[in-house]
Amino acid sequence: MNDIASRSADVQPVVGDARLYTAPALEKGLDILELLSKQEHGLTRKDMAERLGRSVGEIFRMIDCLVRRAYIVQVGDTFILSTRLFELSHSFPPTKRLLNEAAPRMRALSQRSGQSCHLTVLNGTSQLVIAQIDTPEGVGFSIKLGSKLDILKSASGRVLMSFQDETEVDRLLRQLCPGMSPQQLGGHKDAFRIIRSQGFANMKSNQFSGVHAISYPIFDLNGHATAALTVPYVARLDDSQRLSVSAVQTALAATAAEMNVVLGVGGLYQI
Repeated sequence: MNDIASRSADVQPVVGDARLYTAPALEKGLDILELLSKQEHGLTRKDMAERLGRSVGEIFRMIDCLVRRAYIVQVGDTFILSTRLFELSHSFPPTKRLLNEAAPRMRALSQRSGQSCHLTVLNGTSQLVIAQIDTPEGVGFSIKLGSKLDILKSASGRVLMSFQDETEVDRLLRQLCPGMSPQQLGGHKDAFRIIRSQGFANMKSNQFSGVHAISYPIFDLNGHATAALTVPYVARLDDSQRLSVSAVQTALAATAAEMNVVLGVGGLYQI
């Protein structure tokens, strides 16, 4: 097969204005990574082949390559996802800058408030926890680093949605709730407008009893929320000196404002 023929064999029909090219080996590798990302205890080669609808022979060399490149780890006959993708995402310059500026300020916020705090970003149709600080005492409510959180049920998710372009909000809502009625759509948008007007979300948790979530946006240069800084406030029955919800909100607002200033977007954000 000549050069032109071989290239055309890899070209799919035109869709709209875009010509789609196939990369079978790459797609097999991505399928394996996506499959393992949902498995807590890993899978064997046979398990992966069955779930992907392929033979073991089709994926054998790809698995070997992913092990050599440290994207997956072999434990006996089982393969699990490594932290390589997580490390790569955190070395991406904008994310790295955000984390570098956030880490010391989040530690100071936790010390001052006596509460845990976490930083989330939009990740498809969920949000991802990219930074997290436990309570100073080590006892309290906290969220595991790398966790995926619901967008619409949480204060942080609502903050992230409230400070996006309307077209992006519409797109995400259609993906999150395909059968949503116009009334439901309007209800969510009204809630986002309220958060946008007050600049933060402050609400009792819809998922955990006794948790009061407070969340503020961290902006990018376009005025969109690139992250949400959140304190899941929990009262202690044995500590009357602990800061109140309103005092923690004030501390959180100051921390978010400082982060926006050091990231160069302070003019977009006013407490």
